Amino acid sequence: MIKFESGELQKKKTKGSDIFTARIKIMGVGGAGCSILSRIYSQSWNHISFTAIDSNARKLEECAGIDKLQLGESVTRGWGTGGDKEIARRIAEESEDKIRKSLTGVDLLFVVCGLGKGLGTGASPVILKIAKEIGCLSIGFFILPFNFEGEEKVAEAKDALEKLWQMVDGAVVVSNNVLLNMENSNLEGISTPLSLKEAFMKIDEVFKLLISSIGNILYTPGIISLDFADIKSFLGRGRQIIIAAGKGSGERRIEEAVEQVLYSPLWGKIPLKKTKGILLIIRSGENFELKQLERIILSLKKQVNPSVPVNFGVYTENNLSDEISLTLMLSSTRNIELEMGEEKSYQQNLKLDIYDDQDLDVPTFLRKQHN
Repeated sequence: MIKFESGELQKKKTKGSDIFTARIKIMGVGGAGCSILSRIYSQSWNHISFTAIDSNARKLEECAGIDKLQLGESVTRGWGTGGDKEIARRIAEESEDKIRKSLTGVDLLFVVCGLGKGLGTGASPVILKIAKEIGCLSIGFFILPFNFEGEEKVAEAKDALEKLWQMVDGAVVVSNNVLLNMENSNLEGISTPLSLKEAFMKIDEVFKLLISSIGNILYTPGIISLDFADIKSFLGRGRQIIIAAGKGSGERRIEEAVEQVLYSPLWGKIPLKKTKGILLIIRSGENFELKQLERIILSLKKQVNPSVPVNFGVYTENNLSDEISLTLMLSSTRNIELEMGEEKSYQQNLKLDIYDDQDLDVPTFLRKQHN
């Protein structure tokens, strides 16, 4: 278990050396953000702190085991803001001292929220402003509404996103609308429509993949390791983040893993031509070969601009045997998600069962805590 001390970068003292560890906090803001936290939270993630922020007392009660920060009790009486983003902004500003205290000692903040109305839209800018003031690196996970929720809400969400874009160091943007094009596929290739719960779980999986990948970089030693400085450099090349995963086994494991990681259930074909930076996490068995590493890196480099760095880490595990799994993170200066939301042909041709949340999404530093 990693223990944290206060300070910009947390320091754990060992005999003869000082090891610095970044402290991560995840804040779920508003109804959508709190719902995601309540679904993904696990006590085994003891290196990450979680805080649910809302004005709705009932929604906060759903976040069992998670630190809670209720805003505007005297204004909303625990009933929520009724979708009023101005009230949300005001009660967040009135709680600035509480928010600032919650962020004390945090090096990397994730803010997850839905945009379009209420607390997610109104309070998130206040939280991110405070994070910037204290020098905390921030990554947003922003969810846009379904088109059928109305033109006004969609327009407000996009307007909020434009403002948030200037306040975060990086952001993953997901449109609920892409869920309408998704289906489940069984082993026989038969597709069935997603239930509402299954649809939202698709978004949960992407958020978990993002968190576990960053955690893998910060907390797991590898044969070739990435670190906090690599994350900062990656975000400095472009705020837009896209993340995808793939795996392969057997004789074609390299080809299978690369083919899968270049497609995403939410974004379709990964836009390597538009990327400004790449972080790649490779997990494999102990017998992973140098030639295999070369093939993976060259297969990506030939599809990106020569000036784009491909920073990678290699992490080996005995239980993976001949399996290889890849997690690819791209950064870009353009809002790719909004453009690709119109390109439905990508999603319609996808196989949505390309990775298993219980397997691929959980890196070494989490899996070992279950054993």
